[in-house]
Amino acid sequence: MKNIFIVFIFSLIACVTPKECCAQFMVTSMISSPADGEDMSLDNLTDNIGVMYSMEKISAGIMMDGEDYNLVARYAFGDRLFAYGLMTEEEEISLGVGYALNVWNELYIEPSYLLDMESEDSEGELKLSLTYKF
Repeated sequence: MKNIFIVFIFSLIACVTPKECCAQFMVTSMISSPADGEDMSLDNLTDNIGVMYSMEKISAGIMMDGEDYNLVARYAFGDRLFAYGLMTEEEEISLGVGYALNVWNELYIEPSYLLDMESEDSEGELKLSLTYKF
């Protein structure tokens, strides 16, 4: 029920936003590394796929993580640098920073560093994402 409500809210926002506004949608996929002994496959690209709605410098959306859904929020510090946060269904929070490299038109490769705020060790992990803005 919670997922249906979130999708309804994003649909409503998209319908009432004027076309002249600088709002846009982003489709992003965080590439996951393969398990030990496995080769890279298409599943590594589509496991963490999500949709975000952007207005000015703030973006918010939903990202699928396997069978679970995560809420994601992002703040842009200019054209390239951004900070973002993920919240899982278990209410675990991760924070990160990243940089958007424009590859072609509105396609971006985004390396980032993500730190899990719930874990005891202070080691984060490097992530790589593909994002398309439309």
